[in-house]
Amino acid sequence: MNNKILLSGIASVLLVTTSLNATSLDEKIKKLEDTIKAQQAQIEELISTSEDVEDIDERLEIVETRSFTDKIKLGLGMRVEMNNYSNTYAGKDDNGKDSYDANEIYRTKLNINMKSKISDDLKFTGRLSMYKNWGDSTTRNVNYDSMQGRKPDGSALYVERAYLDWVMNPTSEIPMILTLGRQPSSDGPSYQIKENMTRKGTYDALAADGAADGIVVTANLNKVLSGTTFRVAYGTPNVLDNEAYSNEQMNYNGNDSSDYKSTKVTGLFLEHTHNAFSFGNLFQAYYMDAKDMNANPQLLDINQTSQTFMQSTDENVGDLSIAGFMLEANKIGGNLDLFAHYAKSTAKPNGQTVDLDGANSGNGQDTIGLLTSTAGDTSTKTGQAIWLGARYAIGKSYKIGAEYNKGSQNWFSFTSGANDPLNKLATRGDAVELYVTRVINKNANIRLGYVDINYNYTGSGSHLGTPVAITSALGNGAIKETKNTYITFNVLF
Repeated sequence: MNNKILLSGIASVLLVTTSLNATSLDEKIKKLEDTIKAQQAQIEELISTSEDVEDIDERLEIVETRSFTDKIKLGLGMRVEMNNYSNTYAGKDDNGKDSYDANEIYRTKLNINMKSKISDDLKFTGRLSMYKNWGDSTTRNVNYDSMQGRKPDGSALYVERAYLDWVMNPTSEIPMILTLGRQPSSDGPSYQIKENMTRKGTYDALAADGAADGIVVTANLNKVLSGTTFRVAYGTPNVLDNEAYSNEQMNYNGNDSSDYKSTKVTGLFLEHTHNAFSFGNLFQAYYMDAKDMNANPQLLDINQTSQTFMQSTDENVGDLSIAGFMLEANKIGGNLDLFAHYAKSTAKPNGQTVDLDGANSGNGQDTIGLLTSTAGDTSTKTGQAIWLGARYAIGKSYKIGAEYNKGSQNWFSFTSGANDPLNKLATRGDAVELYVTRVINKNANIRLGYVDINYNYTGSGSHLGTPVAITSALGNGAIKETKNTYITFNVLF
């Protein structure tokens, strides 16, 4: 009996132990299955992530782009144009011809505009520009910084504008704004009317058009006299010092640094808009003064063949100033735009001249100074110019316009950086322009135009040499008339 009880107890223990072992094994198997499933899920997730790398990169790029554009807002300006020039000369050439018809010249102008609000009282504005003739990949005029991006010059992208506006005392009765850098000194009023765009520049386009570096202080007088601002400007178009450049093995016609001075430009500008009129309006009055104008501020590279310096013609030749005013009336009756500009230039030569044949040639030919061709001439030369224009809107799709400008014998303007290849506002003579604009939408238009310039005196756009009347006695080298038929496609966004 005892043996049966013992055997029964042993059997019971074995059954319980077996049951416990079976339960433990099932749990282990289940845990293993769960682990395998978890690892499989991780593997599948890794595979999926690997397959979506490109999508992730694209999303990251979008985020980065948004982060950038949140800091800098970009805008686009693009113009594609075709010009067809023809010149008539004062005399005839050896073949008896007195005119020349040019082939069509195609150009592309690109602007990348930038704006950034750094804080409530500090903002940045910039513009990168490219302007090139089709098929032209050479870079020229690299030393004329005011022209970079403003004249056809290869396919390089230049900084045309880059300046900071800082409101120094925003809560004051007269807020003062400090503007530092490459100024908005191009495409000023009334350039925007023909281009069918809002005003893009600060200063009268008849007197100045180009990229200028400088410092401007603006007094916002709006609380004192509604719609009024006053500006004081200072800049240095070129800073040349022979001692500074001697380490780069460049030469400036033998002038030492004590004789050669950097040009210094100062300006005063008053601007006013009147709110009593039912149409838009603008009035500007200004005075600009350039001390120690240079005959030729370009730097010439070393002649690599002879290892000798190429001749330059740098020399301070005197002072130039321009004073003037302008009026604009916009959307009179909703359709008509009018403008009128007047300016007077004053040249004060210091008697210095340069010899374009070379400083050491000794032949004395082509010796010129500030609006003179006579060494020692210090007599003051004055010139004046007017610029008039009108544009009329026909419905919403078409606008027709006309412009006229006239410059006297000694007229000079700081417009060498104008986008207009003819620099018509510097004309010493008469210029007429007619155009019709087809408005595609608020950001794009096509303009067909015709320009006819009649030159009365030589040297338009240059501050060197005595302007002389254009007659047949000058021979075939003097252009008497230039005509240009053009078409442009403009996009501003």
